[in-house]
Amino acid sequence: MGEAVLKYFLHNAKEYEVNNFDNIYKEVSPSIYEVIRLINGKPVFLEDHIERLNNSAKLLNVNYCADVEIIRQQIIQLAKLNNIQNYNVKIVVNNFNTLDVYLFFIKSIYPSEADYKNGVKTTLYKAIRENPNAKVINSTLRQKINKHLEENNLYEAILVNNFDEITEGSRSNIFFIKDNKLYTAPKEDVLVGITRIKVIEIAKKLELEVIEDKIKVNQINEFQACFLTGTSPKVLPISHIDDKVFDVKNSVLKKIMLEYDKMLS
Repeated sequence: MGEAVLKYFLHNAKEYEVNNFDNIYKEVSPSIYEVIRLINGKPVFLEDHIERLNNSAKLLNVNYCADVEIIRQQIIQLAKLNNIQNYNVKIVVNNFNTLDVYLFFIKSIYPSEADYKNGVKTTLYKAIRENPNAKVINSTLRQKINKHLEENNLYEAILVNNFDEITEGSRSNIFFIKDNKLYTAPKEDVLVGITRIKVIEIAKKLELEVIEDKIKVNQINEFQACFLTGTSPKVLPISHIDDKVFDVKNSVLKKIMLEYDKMLS
């Protein structure tokens, strides 16, 4: 079975039942995508997601430009068809010569209250995503990482490049905290997540310095706290990176979590 869940999906603005998904959906390379969270029936930070989708197309030198309002109406239409208010919707665009655009709901698992309170366990994972600024489907890497996380009961894999530098999570961005300063990898080395952008905005509002610089694996012992950012996790404390333990009750982290939740309300 494919990724699509619930009852209906859209292909090139036409409605289909999900039981036809595998017959219609074709994942060809390259395929660009976005995952957008619905809260109370409204797509969150939609303009930012569509800007990034269009930027992914530019980076691949393909002729595609999504219209925010058309996508908004299609997502609202799909939500009504499936009678849901809170879920993740995925947009996939490929086959750029004739163009295929798919909108469908995917299995949406959000962290529990305990995860936000106690933090989650993660691991360092040697992997490099080609063209990191473009959100391109890489099913092989995703499957390998998912298997590793499941076998070891971990929430996320923190990617490490060939220079022993921490870049990002496999489906998230990562920030470290030390002495009221935030540290994160340079944007040219990562997929710039929408939540990452919002957290940097929050940091400026709170007058916290954000340092975008390369972070070596052997530096992580210097940091007091760290957290993941993403569409599903929002701002999620990390309790462990392998054997290294972090402070999930760090005051800077708590302030950022609170401010981000205010943005969504």
